[in-house]
Amino acid sequence: MKRKLGEMMDDLLRVDDEAWGMYAFSRDILNRRIPPVTKIEMLGRARACGIEYARRMIRDYGTSDVREIAGKLNLKLELRSASMTGKRVLFASYTPPDKIEIMEEPVLRAAELVRAEQPALVELFQQAGIMNTILGHEIFHGVEDRYAQEIYTRTERILLWKLLGLKNYSTIRTLSEVGAMAFTQELNRLSYSPFILDILLYYSYDSASAEIIYRDVLGVSSGKV
Repeated sequence: MKRKLGEMMDDLLRVDDEAWGMYAFSRDILNRRIPPVTKIEMLGRARACGIEYARRMIRDYGTSDVREIAGKLNLKLELRSASMTGKRVLFASYTPPDKIEIMEEPVLRAAELVRAEQPALVELFQQAGIMNTILGHEIFHGVEDRYAQEIYTRTERILLWKLLGLKNYSTIRTLSEVGAMAFTQELNRLSYSPFILDILLYYSYDSASAEIIYRDVLGVSSGKV
């Protein structure tokens, strides 16, 4: 039976940080290479890293306003209409060294959807708030570039292969995403995990696929996956 948006959001707001992180890992190409206990340790460190650098930005620049911080870091923000990548809608992107693009249409549609179907959540998911949350996430990826030699989400690596004394290591994309979510959550003082926006933003374009993601998240949260 198809779930209503309000029911889905109520459930997702109760999903904890570890479950969101393990869900992100489940979609990572390196997922099977990392033991579950190690994943949990990595997730904790990635979240701590995001929070640490958010507080560092606040301390260094005297503000938690994401637009001001973007300006201080000389990151250029461009607002665009929705962009399609294959069958998926692209919500935002960071292009080194200094370009952030955010798609306005998905944000507007998500905010309107909440107003129409779940007015009790309007305060949590206003258009400006969603935009700032996405911007904070992308700022973190810029911060990663600037502190690449020291920031945990870049220095943590796993061995992919070794041959004749040669070794090939890889960063772990999930840790970057978890760090970015913790970073923007700290800057924007959110009471919920920003991961929930992945589903909310997608819902207005493809509610059936958004519900599949929702069920996958709940599956991880309940220990079924």
